[in-house]
Amino acid sequence: MTDQALMACYKESLINMEKFNGDGTRTIDQFFCNIKRIGSIVNAQEYVLYCMATSKLDAEAARWYENNSTIITTWSTLKAAMTERFKPLESASKAFQKLIERKQQPDESVTNYYDSIVKLGSKYDPKMPTKMIVSCLENGIKTELKTQIKRQMKLIS
Repeated sequence: MTDQALMACYKESLINMEKFNGDGTRTIDQFFCNIKRIGSIVNAQEYVLYCMATSKLDAEAARWYENNSTIITTWSTLKAAMTERFKPLESASKAFQKLIERKQQPDESVTNYYDSIVKLGSKYDPKMPTKMIVSCLENGIKTELKTQIKRQMKLIS
């Protein structure tokens, strides 16, 4: 891709990115992930990421930033302060409970079930060990698939 095409893609992505308002409909982690993803299109430096993020704040989040803008002047302080201020209200124990109670639905694909478990696992603990994720997957997968998986595991062992 040419530089012009990358810049056009960057601009379009940033324009279409939903603003973060702090009302809980989107997590702060999702917001920063989107900022980094869009910034990576043009290898944006931290000061550009900072400007991108602050330009996409709205409502409560924008008011909070305006009240704290004199002390929040870098990308790293913005990320840390916003993460602390807008962290999800859901406790770790609730997130873990959802994770262990999650079962594959009758009409749900294995891929969607897997993605859901990984997402719930990262909400509980972003550094969750793979073995624990696999254990959660095994516990909630459809019964008819458990038998097939066990057979395949015996063949592998």
